[in-house]
Amino acid sequence: MLTILCSAALAQHNKDTLRTVHFQLVNASNGSPIPLGHVVNTGIRKGVVADMLGYFEMPVAAGDTLVISALGFHQMRIPSWGQFSPDSLYYPIRLTPKSYEIREVKITRFGSYQRFIKEVASMDMPKSENEVLQEKLNEYIQKTLDRMELVNTPPATGGLVFGEDWYSKQMKKIEEKRVEEQRWGIISRKFSAGIVHELTGLEGVEAIRFMEFCDFTEGFLLIASEYEVKKHIVDKFEAYKQHKRLSNENSN
Repeated sequence: MLTILCSAALAQHNKDTLRTVHFQLVNASNGSPIPLGHVVNTGIRKGVVADMLGYFEMPVAAGDTLVISALGFHQMRIPSWGQFSPDSLYYPIRLTPKSYEIREVKITRFGSYQRFIKEVASMDMPKSENEVLQEKLNEYIQKTLDRMELVNTPPATGGLVFGEDWYSKQMKKIEEKRVEEQRWGIISRKFSAGIVHELTGLEGVEAIRFMEFCDFTEGFLLIASEYEVKKHIVDKFEAYKQHKRLSNENSN
């Protein structure tokens, strides 16, 4: 009977001393919270899971042991000798991150240096911008020479070959033609029947007449920006409409 009373008194004492304490799991390296860690009190055989900010609460008494584990961290065992007080806001538990050593991996396409040299030499390397331009210029020169009427070439019966002077003259003609085409390409991007139609609605013969009415100089079209040319086209169109209206009134 005395034994039963003593056991009941001891159980009542443990129940009174078992108080809920608040904790937070944090990363020992940077102090960031550790979510969803698992905590087990082996003394009372109770387990809980921390929330997304690492907070959890657990009844702890002197003599209990907390076993904490979390993914990517070393497990920790904390014995309780009465150091935890339920009056505190929370106790931080700092877990050490695990470090995983990965063996060095080398990735190579070539089995040997000799094979590397051989395959690089056989690669179809992209051409530089200068090489592409040079090829286009050579192609242009060849096509121009094929189309040219070589009226000043020496007769074949004379046994003569084309000298440096003749070749330089032909190259000069080709360069002049190339510059002229480039110049008209710049002008057509700024002033053409398509642009006139887009800005005024005129087309066909009427658009050509309006372009003649504009009377833009070649120098202006080369120097002016596209915006400036379009602005002048719009201004000229207003004058063109007024000019046509006056012409119609005079004719009537």
